[in-house]
Amino acid sequence: MGRVALAIAPLWLVWSLAVSPSLPLPVRAVIVAISALALISPAEALIVVALITPMGDLIGIGMEAPIRIAEAVVVAFFAGWLLRPVLNHKIGPSPTMPVRYAAWGLGAIVLASVAVQALHLRWTTPGGWMLASSVLQHAYFDVVGGDPIGAINGARLLEGLGLSAAVVVLLRRKPMLAVWLPEALAVGCVAAAAAALLLWWGIALPAVLARHALIGDRIVAHVSDLNAAGSYFALLLCLAAGMAARERSSKRIGWSAVTASALVGLWLCTSRSATAAALLAVATAASWSMTRHWSRQHRYRLLALVVIVIAVVSFGLERQRENDPTYRGTDFRIQFAETSYRMIRARPWFGIGVGQYYPTSPLFFTPPLALAYGAENAHNYFLQLAAAIGMVGFTAYAILLAATAWLVARRLAGAPEDYRLLGLAAGVAAFLLTCVTGHPLLVNEVAYPFWIAAGLLLALSSPGRVDVGAGRTIVRMTPKRAAFAAGLLLLAVSVPIRAREPLPRATRTRAIDGLYEWERGTDGRRYRRTDEYASVFVEGSPRWAEIPMRAPMADGETPVGVVISVEGNRGQRWLIGNEWTSVRIQLPPSKSPALNVRRINIKTDRPQSAAARLPRNTRAVGVLIGESVVPTG
Repeated sequence: MGRVALAIAPLWLVWSLAVSPSLPLPVRAVIVAISALALISPAEALIVVALITPMGDLIGIGMEAPIRIAEAVVVAFFAGWLLRPVLNHKIGPSPTMPVRYAAWGLGAIVLASVAVQALHLRWTTPGGWMLASSVLQHAYFDVVGGDPIGAINGARLLEGLGLSAAVVVLLRRKPMLAVWLPEALAVGCVAAAAAALLLWWGIALPAVLARHALIGDRIVAHVSDLNAAGSYFALLLCLAAGMAARERSSKRIGWSAVTASALVGLWLCTSRSATAAALLAVATAASWSMTRHWSRQHRYRLLALVVIVIAVVSFGLERQRENDPTYRGTDFRIQFAETSYRMIRARPWFGIGVGQYYPTSPLFFTPPLALAYGAENAHNYFLQLAAAIGMVGFTAYAILLAATAWLVARRLAGAPEDYRLLGLAAGVAAFLLTCVTGHPLLVNEVAYPFWIAAGLLLALSSPGRVDVGAGRTIVRMTPKRAAFAAGLLLLAVSVPIRAREPLPRATRTRAIDGLYEWERGTDGRRYRRTDEYASVFVEGSPRWAEIPMRAPMADGETPVGVVISVEGNRGQRWLIGNEWTSVRIQLPPSKSPALNVRRINIKTDRPQSAAARLPRNTRAVGVLIGESVVPTG
């Protein structure tokens, strides 16, 4: 009954695709066929998932299907597989209790987060609740669909955990999956690299060519996120290298070709973080392999030396880039980290809500980030996850990673010549390293292959046991199970309580709005000085706002240029002189209506120097702004 209950949501979503008149018939047929195959032969269906998901975006563009093909394929697999009972008794891998409990706990926390947001929307915004229901019923898979309650983002994480679990369970029944899954992932890698090469030569679908024209010199075809593509190729590079070392004869040649394709893909997308992660992972794995006959103490010393050398080289290259006046990457990443820290402080235990980092980010951004992005993800998946599901959820995620790493380390220590396992471990580690500077797990076509590889790594590292199958068993309530059940009960009880909490609000600090304290001029007008970058928050949903501005100037100075933008849209430039000027800004519809606040971002081209009411010297400021005026009707 438990599997049937888990299958209800996937079945409902697959049915919505099957009867959708807006989808081409071939797309609907493929989705239904995958569900049927998963019901009849789930191992083969999992191979199909591994083959299709990396190219899901290109397939959707080619078939003119306005849905997320990769996610539709994964959900179709679950719809069929979960309906199939587990019958056969087989010996196979069984992850340890910390892995299982952490995975179930993480899934429960994500579901609770979605429930909290759904209840909050229902109680506070009836119109928003109807929008959320419409999204779930009719537009869940839409490429441009909204996600007001975080259901799509939460489902992506649950689907990833489910794929890893499926690999472990199905490997018990069909051990050949340990051979077939790497080969299926390799096919996707070759296809992605080939598509990038064709794009380099100017051969691609019109939509892909148009997308590339906006990117610039860096080249990737199968996804739109260049750094996520780098994470994908880093994962497959390590896996293919390990398989090439493991195989012999013609198979080694084939895997060497896959390794070359991953290198080509990594080179074309020019992801520095992915390249550094792949280099570190490959160097560490190679050192481990070459020193397998050394004593443990000497091996650890060599590994430490390799890591230190690569870290020093990377640090030197980063410092060289920082000296480039046009490069702002490091400064922006520091500001992103500060933004994430402010979010975590606002909701430390259970977070601001899964899927809410992007729409909520304008409330916590520094003014330069707000002007440059409007709204954006964290550029650090771990910080984004901690902000979204809080420290409770992140702890479960950290336990899952640490417990899996412990299993892998023990297995590698006992089988140092298992190059398949070594390549998988290096690839998964490289991918996770790129999560420190990016968010590849938010890109379906990249995330699903990772979860499949991670599931295979877990299966090959876990100890074996007899699977009891679908036979009736007696579950004994041990203290650990009782504690876990109590935790789930407390989590469920917390849902309606958390749903009553108000949404995060903008904190008016200089780090966020770039404004000094209020002052009063000789004419009695109240004003505030701005930094070079500043922001004004407007409550509600007015159509426009009026901001008085003035730039104190000495005789002979020219007016100061001020760029003003809203919601990340292209800014408009104004010239502000020594007299007060009212600047009217048209406000577009909010991208996050539930927040009920708009952020107007200001950048001064030539910051002025004004006397501070502080001891010593002067301070650099932008312009003076008065009290904002907004329509009341």
